[in-house]
Amino acid sequence: MARPAALAWMAIVVALVVAACGGTSHGGPITAEAPAANNAVATASNLADLRKRPFNLPAVGANASCPITQPHDLAPVVSGGKGKGPGFGFGPGPAYLSGIVQIYPGSFDNEVWLIEPKYEGPVLIRGHQINGAHFVAFSEPITFPIGGFSSAGSPPPGAPVISVTISGAPVPFYQELDLPAMSAADAKGFWRQFFARTHIEAPGCYAFQLDGANFSVVTVFQVPDAARPAA
Repeated sequence: MARPAALAWMAIVVALVVAACGGTSHGGPITAEAPAANNAVATASNLADLRKRPFNLPAVGANASCPITQPHDLAPVVSGGKGKGPGFGFGPGPAYLSGIVQIYPGSFDNEVWLIEPKYEGPVLIRGHQINGAHFVAFSEPITFPIGGFSSAGSPPPGAPVISVTISGAPVPFYQELDLPAMSAADAKGFWRQFFARTHIEAPGCYAFQLDGANFSVVTVFQVPDAARPAA
């Protein structure tokens, strides 16, 4: 599958929740077609139920390569109701990581999370390093009055795990990202799009776990030991 030119150097992989990284080897990166979502999970009806699901992330040894894969071309199908969204996504769906070029350590990165029209329920997103002990922190989704983005919903339960200064103001980041179920404000039959930010302290191999009412997907990505380029 061809990778969009702007993403030629992006290190992202998608793996099933149930799949271990047994194919990981020393040396160069591994590429693989994105597998189907894991639907063999207990059905959940809300975010509280989704939080009861344990992490089920692949294990990557300290000296093993962080596996990578190509993104999906979603350009023919993505529309946010008020405007088109990014034309690519990582994962088998129905929820996808998108809108990024490279995730860096420190400060924050912007992501867009896409959800197919056929899935109208909530999505819980959590993240952790899979070759170390660092976690992924998330800001709440940002609601835009225009642009096709869905409304944010309620903050996650519990206290923030870190505060990041953005545009001169402290912004709380949490251990999870809560994407609410479809609301009356969302255009029926169109993709939902959420804009949010992540914070990762250190380089390494990390994974997002995306849990929905009847699916669970893991997306693995490499955070390089490099400074974020100036804007």
